[in-house]
Amino acid sequence: MSYLLDTNHCIYLMNGWKKDARQRSLHESNTIQKVEGLQEGMMLYLCEATLGELYYGAENSQRKEENRQSIGLLKKAVLPLAVDETIWNIFGMTKARLRQGGKRIPDMDLLIAATAQCYGLCLVTNDAHLTLLPDTFQRENWAG
Repeated sequence: MSYLLDTNHCIYLMNGWKKDARQRSLHESNTIQKVEGLQEGMMLYLCEATLGELYYGAENSQRKEENRQSIGLLKKAVLPLAVDETIWNIFGMTKARLRQGGKRIPDMDLLIAATAQCYGLCLVTNDAHLTLLPDTFQRENWAG
């Protein structure tokens, strides 16, 4: 199985990689441990929407350049996947079904989940609202 990292897990990696192992948060340590334990052939990906969220975070931070460099390093280790019409179709259908059931997920998070679904990847996330997704969406939380 291969995985698509949600924005929160990308942040755990970027922050954790900068620190000595003893200084990492539990979320950072757990995520790095899972990444280091991936078996051969398992791949990590991120969604283009995640890049947007990461760049937004960098622009709003005190350490803009340092955070932009961290994003550049992350992109070398975790391949970004393009958002295409198939993903937008999954997004639209899923958003409509959720709304009909009285459930809502922020659009960027739903777009990230739709990318994982399209590519047949397990979504790695620590966002509680993504538990509202249908069971056809595979999810894991490496942080907790």
